[in-house]
Amino acid sequence: MNLPTIKDTYLKAWQKTKELKTLIVFLIITNIVFLFFGQWMVANGIPGAVELKKEILKELPEMDYLKPLTGPLAPYLSLKIAYTFFFNLIFGAFLSTTIPGIIFFLPYLITVFRAWIVGVIFYGTMPTNLHAVVFYGTFILEFGGYVFSSAAGINIGLSLLNPAWKGKETRLEALKAAIEDTKLLFVLAATLLLLGAIWEMGWLHFFGVHPDIARPKISL
Repeated sequence: MNLPTIKDTYLKAWQKTKELKTLIVFLIITNIVFLFFGQWMVANGIPGAVELKKEILKELPEMDYLKPLTGPLAPYLSLKIAYTFFFNLIFGAFLSTTIPGIIFFLPYLITVFRAWIVGVIFYGTMPTNLHAVVFYGTFILEFGGYVFSSAAGINIGLSLLNPAWKGKETRLEALKAAIEDTKLLFVLAATLLLLGAIWEMGWLHFFGVHPDIARPKISL
């Protein structure tokens, strides 16, 4: 693929973002609101949130998807970045927030839960301001990617529910249009997730911190 084609692809993806602006802004606001709501619940000692946080942090080191990062890939920054990127892209984005869009409201519910649970888990676990910067940078980039993958899923679901959403007469035509939208939205999702993986794994490698301690990954 030559450079002009790459540029054109990003321009088309940006145009699609503007077409779905209301949906994307709604998902961004949802992430922010429920991230801080989860933090608020722990800060105020809400029993259910506090107990859930303790339970997840206790079980986190044994989660299978983290073992490659803390085991064979631990010395190799480039491999940790690649693993994190593809895990987030395939499981965190496509399978968790785009495919469930067949039932249009599911990606939104997953967005709510993810943002809330990350707020619950991370509140009070960052020892320095630099760790906080790393966390919020990761949140912005990774969850920014998930915003686009969730928008793609909801767009597919709404197209199946009401073909007029895409200006089409049949569900098949609307679905085809939504799939083309998904390709463009995933250009942006993949870009943000790659940047997120570089940012996150780069800093954790620098800190010498295991991912199971520093950053629970919530992938449904």
